[in-house]
Order: sequence, then structure tokens, then C-alpha cells
Amino acid sequence: MSGKAWVTMLLAVVFLGGCGGPQSPFTKQVDKVEKYSDKGDEWFNQGDMPRATREFDRALTLSRNMDYQPGVARQLNNLGAVALEQGDLTLARELFTRAWEVNRSRGSWAEASTNQANLATVAQQAGDQDAVIRHLTQAEDAARWSRDKGALARSYVRWSGWALDQLDFSRAESYLKLAKRLARTPSLKAAVAFQQGRLALARSDAQGAALHLTRALEGDRWLQDRAAMAADLYYLGEAYRLRRDWPRAFRYYVRAFDVYASLGRRAQLQECLARLKEVNREGYLNQPLERESLAKSPEGLKQEDLNWLVKRVEELESENEWLKKELRYLEYQGETEL
Repeated sequence: MSGKAWVTMLLAVVFLGGCGGPQSPFTKQVDKVEKYSDKGDEWFNQGDMPRATREFDRALTLSRNMDYQPGVARQLNNLGAVALEQGDLTLARELFTRAWEVNRSRGSWAEASTNQANLATVAQQAGDQDAVIRHLTQAEDAARWSRDKGALARSYVRWSGWALDQLDFSRAESYLKLAKRLARTPSLKAAVAFQQGRLALARSDAQGAALHLTRALEGDRWLQDRAAMAADLYYLGEAYRLRRDWPRAFRYYVRAFDVYASLGRRAQLQECLARLKEVNREGYLNQPLERESLAKSPEGLKQEDLNWLVKRVEELESENEWLKKELRYLEYQGETEL
């Protein structure tokens, strides 16, 4: 599954704070940069790349005008993430490399680790396994130099995903244990849970996979990271498909389809549609496949279809009680199977 298989695109995030009192003109400009960047993050997570690009460009221009190098590096990384999302590997590689060079020259090793991890993503999509290993090694080294536990945890999560792709399950498990000890933020906890779900699924542990992936979905939904949510939902479909729980598998594939459609991910739509057909047939569900026309529409989604899908995704983002019920169900199932 292509979506969030072993990596999630890392946007560069910095939290600024300070004491009370009047702000200097420079600080006011930095705050403006951060507002543009935060808005770009929101658009990126919602799959609106043109608007994300506009906000990141604004932040980059302002950062350059005031010679604010942390902002320059951050926006180069963020624009690289947009380029990668749009399939432009050459531009993505160039932007991530430029961000890496700025951060390396400043000794900003936590941010530099993010740049190297993203370069590993580019290499993975280009099929260059040697480069993947080189960039992941540099990402881990930079994280260690930074002494930032979060950066090191992200590095371990990336290594675990790579090990899973190589079917090296014991190595993936080792990295996930290291990452879990260091994961403190909601995004890191969700990333660890997602990879734990993938590992459980690879070992045919459908119960464990469903529990981990539901926890990942809970975190990603709170973060409103739609691309991550879509991958969580798809793999939850895989977990219930493995358990031959056809109604639940169908429901999760439908939800994954809706989120991917709202993001314009046409390749993933075809994968979801194939699974929906299979589960519908195997489970004798006789469910209508009204989404088939959306997946096959050559001219792309019509505005009314897009509006409907966005509404569906927004409903999913607010379904707190549904997620709590799913977690209670899974925890109960685990207790009864012991």
C-alpha cells in the first residue's frame, strides 16, 4: 500500500515562546513567519497543496528578507514535502538538500535529522535502497548530535518502517521498542502505533494490528493529519480482512476511500476499490459500490463529489464516540482471547 507505508512526510515544526512584555520588530516578523507556516501545515494536512505552497512561499520570502535562517530552512523543507507529495522527486531532493545544508551549517541537528529522513523518503520512492540506508544513517547521527529525544524517536520509527519493508521483523520490533520509550508527543505516539500495527499485521496478528492501528487513528484524527488517517483506515481494513470480519473490513475500506478521495490520491483509490470489491464478494455483503464511479472518473472529482467527501471526512474527524467504542471492543476481544 503506497500511502503511509513506512514513512510519513515530516514538516518542520518549531515551537516559539517567550516572556511577557513588548515584542521587538524582529520577533513580530518571526511570529508572522510562524503564522504563515502553521497555516501551510493545515492546508498540507488537508491535502490542499496549492494553498500550502502559497503559505510556505510567504513564510520563505519573509524569512529571507529578514535573514531568518531557521525560517529559511524550515520552509525549504516544507516546500520539499509539497514537491514530494506532487511526485516531483528532483525538486523535492533539491529542496530537502538545501534545507539540510542550512541546518547543518547552523548546527541545528534535530531539524537536519528531519531533512535527512525526508531525503530517505525521496530515495525510497526512487527505488535507491543504498541511498535510503545512507540518509537514514545520517538522520540518526544528526538526531544523536542534537540530543533531542523526539528527533531520535522519529529516526527509530523510520528505521522500523524500512526494516518492515525488508521483512526483517525482529529488527523492526527492536527499533519500535527504542522509539516507544522516547515517544512523548501525539504525533510520535501515533507513528509508533502505526508501525506496530503494520508489524502485527505482517505477523498475522490481526487482533494486535487492529488495536495498534485504532490507537494510531485516534492520534492522527486528533492531529487532523488526513493522509495518515487514510493509511490507518486502510490498514484497519486489512486487519479485519485477515480476521474475516467482512462488515468491519468493508467499513474501514470505505472510510479510507473517502479520505483518499478528498486528498485526490487516485492510485490509493484503486487499491481501496479493489479491496471493497473483494470484501463485498467474500462476505456476501451485497453492498452498493457507488464509489466506483469516483475512482474511475477520468476528469477527476466533480465539485459536488468533493464537497460530499470533505463532509464525510469532517464527520470522521469528529467521531469521538465511535473510536472509543472500537477501542473498547478490541480490548474486550483481547481479554476474551487470552
